[in-house]
Amino acid sequence: MKNKAGKTIHPFYNTLMTAACFTLILCASVSIIVYLTPLYYMMVKFLKIPEKTGFSFEVCKRNYDALIYYNCFFGPKKLVFPDFVMSEHGEIHFMEVKRIFVFMQYAAMASLAAVLLLHFLYGKKRKIYGFLPATIIVSFVIVAIVGGGLLFNWDGTFLLMHRLLFNNNYWMFDPATDPVIYILPDTVFLAAGGGIIALMTAGLVLCGLLWQKHRKEDK
Repeated sequence: MKNKAGKTIHPFYNTLMTAACFTLILCASVSIIVYLTPLYYMMVKFLKIPEKTGFSFEVCKRNYDALIYYNCFFGPKKLVFPDFVMSEHGEIHFMEVKRIFVFMQYAAMASLAAVLLLHFLYGKKRKIYGFLPATIIVSFVIVAIVGGGLLFNWDGTFLLMHRLLFNNNYWMFDPATDPVIYILPDTVFLAAGGGIIALMTAGLVLCGLLWQKHRKEDK
């Protein structure tokens, strides 16, 4: 397929690359935030969680680290908190969360491999970069929608995301049976969401810079 200037568009390639690039930006951003435990340590101090809950910084850190290690693709199959008990519903919820996070980690690696293979085996030689503006548009729409939700209606966005991702209400923890919720206030998730949006924005900007670079080379 060619445009009016007679240049081949390569729609199938651009569609595949757009899907792979967007998946990479989204899943890599989520995965980086999952692994970025220092962000939580900062939030513990900023929110004064030890003072408010009675759990020391070391307890918060130790149990959060256990949760994050569990959510890594190479993590253990069973979650055990060093200092907290956990209900059956709580364990099920964390298993569901793990499936989502592990899927995203594998998706990030698979999409990166797809982008590199498609580019070096087909796109680079033909100088095809039409997928970049499409990736920018898709990423911008998602960033705008989710970012707007975080800024203007965090509670509604938090509730909607849980209803979309889970088919039960096991995420509504009772502190008496799942005391880990004391060290995981909503603001921690808000900070994580903001971090994901920031990383996706960085990916979007990178695509824009690459697009401008290749446009100049074509002139």
